Amino acid sequence: MSDDLFYLPVKIGDVELKNPFIVASGPTVKRTDQMELAEKCGWGAASIKQAFNPFPYINYQPRYRWLKKEKLHTFTAEYRLDYEAGLRLVEDAKKKIKDMVIFANYSYVEEGLEGWQKSAKGFEAAGADILELNFCCPNMSFNVDVHSQPSEGERPSSGASMGQDADAVRDVVKATREVTDLPIIAKITPEGGEIAKVAKAAYDAGANAVCGVANRLGIAPVDIWNYKRSIYPLQGENTMGCLSGPWLLPLALRDVYEIRNLNGPEPHVIGTGGIARWQDAVQMIMCGADTIGVCTKTMTSGYGFLEKWMKSIKDYMEKMGFKSARDMRDLLLKEIATAADLTVWAGYAQVDPEKCNACGLCVEVGQCNAIILTDAAAEISAELCQGCHTCIDICPKNAIDMVDEKAAE
Repeated sequence: MSDDLFYLPVKIGDVELKNPFIVASGPTVKRTDQMELAEKCGWGAASIKQAFNPFPYINYQPRYRWLKKEKLHTFTAEYRLDYEAGLRLVEDAKKKIKDMVIFANYSYVEEGLEGWQKSAKGFEAAGADILELNFCCPNMSFNVDVHSQPSEGERPSSGASMGQDADAVRDVVKATREVTDLPIIAKITPEGGEIAKVAKAAYDAGANAVCGVANRLGIAPVDIWNYKRSIYPLQGENTMGCLSGPWLLPLALRDVYEIRNLNGPEPHVIGTGGIARWQDAVQMIMCGADTIGVCTKTMTSGYGFLEKWMKSIKDYMEKMGFKSARDMRDLLLKEIATAADLTVWAGYAQVDPEKCNACGLCVEVGQCNAIILTDAAAEISAELCQGCHTCIDICPKNAIDMVDEKAAE
C-alpha cells in the first residue's frame, strides 16, 4: 500500500495525524496486536480501550449482538481495563507503533479531581500522544441515572451521568490542563440533550478537541413470544444496552452540527457514530468534524476497509476540487435551513404506466387520497397530490417520478 494514499493530514493541538481516521475506543483497541494491525492498515490514530481508576465494580466478559436486518449493534456486558493495564497497553504500543497516534482513553470513577490529574500524569509518562478523558462510558445502568436519580446537590462522578454535566466536565478538563501540556480530548455524551453546551464548557476549560459518543442507551428488540429470554446468548436477563451502527448516523451528524454551530470554526471536533461507508465520513466532515472515530465497523469488518475508503475519498476530492479535508469541513453548516426558512414549491407524483405492475402498494399510503388503481396501472391526480414523495419511495418498480412545477415553468 502506498503511504501517499493514507496521507490526508490533520492536527489535534500540535499532534499531527496522517489522516482523519481514528479507531475509536472499544473492543478493537484493547491489545497491542490490534493497534499494530490498525497501523498496518493505514489508520491515523487509535484510542485505547477505556481504562478505569479504580477498577469498575461491574465488569463482565462481553455480550454482543449484530442485528443485520436493523443494522444495529448492541452490547450489555463488557470487559474493561483497569488503570495499570491501560498504562501497560500504552507503553507497549508506543514501543511497537511507528507513526500512528495513540490516545489514552480513561476515566476516574471516584469523587475529587486528584485522581483525574494522577491518571493524566501517568498516561503522559507512559508515552500517550493525546489524552482522551472519557465522560460517557460506561453508559449502562451503573453510570446512567435511569433507574434512580442522584440526590439533590449530588454531583455525578463519572460516565454518561458526568458527560452531560457541563460544570463537572469543565472542572475535570481544567484540572487536567493544570498538570499536562498534551492535547486533551473531552469525550462527552448526547444524553441530556445539550452536547454543544457541554462541548463549549470543555473548550473553555482547555480541551483541544471534543468527541461525541458512538452509541445510545436503549432497549434492543425482544422476542415478544418469549419476552423473558434475553436476545444475548449466555446472558440470563434482559437489560438496557448500548446501541450503535449505521442507524445512528443521522443523530451523530446532528451532534457534530450542533457542536460546530455553537462553538465556531476554530475548535477541533471528532465525529463518531454510524460511520459505515466512506460517504458517511464525508457527510460527518461536511457537518463540522475534523476527524472521524470508527468503532462498530471495525468490530464487524476489521481494519482493512480503510484502504478502499481512502481511495474513494481521494477520488471524490479530486473530482470536487478539494485539496484537504479542511476544504470539505462545514460545507453543510450554511446549507441546513431552519424550518422557518424552508422553501417549498408545488409539484405532484406521476406514474409511468409502462413500468407499473399495478401491485397496489401506493394506493395504501395512509395520508394520500390522490391515487387510484386500475387494471392496468396506478393513476395519480395532479390536483389532489400533495407532493409528499411516499409513493415514490415505496414503489418496488421505480415507476413513479415527481413533477417539479417550478422546473416545468
